[in-house]
Amino acid sequence: MTGLLIIGAGGVGSATAHKCAQHNEELGDICLASRTLDKCDAVIKAVNIKGNKQNQLGRVFSAQVDAMDIKQVVDLITRTQSDLILNVASPYCNKTIMEACLKTRTHYLDTAVYEREGNINELPPWYANYEWKYKDDFIKHGVTGVLGIGFDPGAVNAFCAYVHKHLIDTIDTIDIMDVNAGSHGRFFATNFDPETNLREITEDVIYWENGKFVKIPHHSKSVTYDFPQLGEHRVYSMGHDELHSLPFNIPAKRIEFWMGFSDQYIKCFNVLKELGLLSNRPVEVEGKSIVPIKLLKVVLPDPSSLAPDYVGKVCIGCLIRGTQGGKDKEIFIYTLCDHTECYKETGSQAISYTTAVPLVTAAILVARGDWNVQRLVNVEELDPDPFMKLMPQLGLDWDVRES
Repeated sequence: MTGLLIIGAGGVGSATAHKCAQHNEELGDICLASRTLDKCDAVIKAVNIKGNKQNQLGRVFSAQVDAMDIKQVVDLITRTQSDLILNVASPYCNKTIMEACLKTRTHYLDTAVYEREGNINELPPWYANYEWKYKDDFIKHGVTGVLGIGFDPGAVNAFCAYVHKHLIDTIDTIDIMDVNAGSHGRFFATNFDPETNLREITEDVIYWENGKFVKIPHHSKSVTYDFPQLGEHRVYSMGHDELHSLPFNIPAKRIEFWMGFSDQYIKCFNVLKELGLLSNRPVEVEGKSIVPIKLLKVVLPDPSSLAPDYVGKVCIGCLIRGTQGGKDKEIFIYTLCDHTECYKETGSQAISYTTAVPLVTAAILVARGDWNVQRLVNVEELDPDPFMKLMPQLGLDWDVRES
């Protein structure tokens, strides 16, 4: 590869830049771009201070771009001679960046499904509403696109594909579980973009069961699970990106996503919701139109600011039940990640780190050719083996617990 372009310089963008720099021998020159040039420059300065460039002669540089403007993205791709785009900008930007990649025949990776600003409770499957409509164009132009390659979605999709390929012949149920047992010391904060995070929690829960999507109210269903090293935590069923592709590629009777929330988080969330501060409908304040959730995004802590004080660990995995050789089998395939260790290495908290590492793993696999499939795919459609082998080398190991 001659060059790689990262669009987005938030918490995930920062962690991604550090991890890409650690592997710039394969990934080439790295451009970090966002609407705010100062954020990019601060990240690049941190990359240099930490000595995270594998090849010290390789370029890691910044650029300013409005990712909602196709022409600007096309011009930036052309100017930087980028072969691959890592989209870690707002999910609102996905379509624009995808179209720019098609125009320039540049490979494309993202970490989240497209969202239309101001819209909630999209009909399932979410990917079919926007991204999958580009499938023919990616094939026509010989461009590789890998959708949702963070951790969840992303690595968990590869976990499911790996289990289906090697460990369980017939899958009955898949429960994807994400618990953050860390503490950042703030009264209330979100671990990634507050607008995106709070909106996805507000939405109705969608999961897959018996050949169809099922809808229930948010926070209406919970279970307690004993996580490796972390012990018992309550997790709540909620809608999530990977549920909108897995049923079409991994046969299972039920696929559901669960996320851990503390009692403090639930109480704060409910108060904000009842006060109308999670609404995306504009209200007039002293003659100005303000969207409550956008105001909340401004006043809440920046997720990247949480990293220095974060302690504890994150566990994300898939509890998969089925049969192997005619016998019942249950496994939990998972990753553990420590906030403090992530901060030492990249200046990021574990939520950003666990998104960045699978993304950069996929970028290297595209560069090597293992995942350069020249079509648009979700992660579980790809061979999981090279991913499962490479990801630990980039900083995220995984394990399997059988019962």
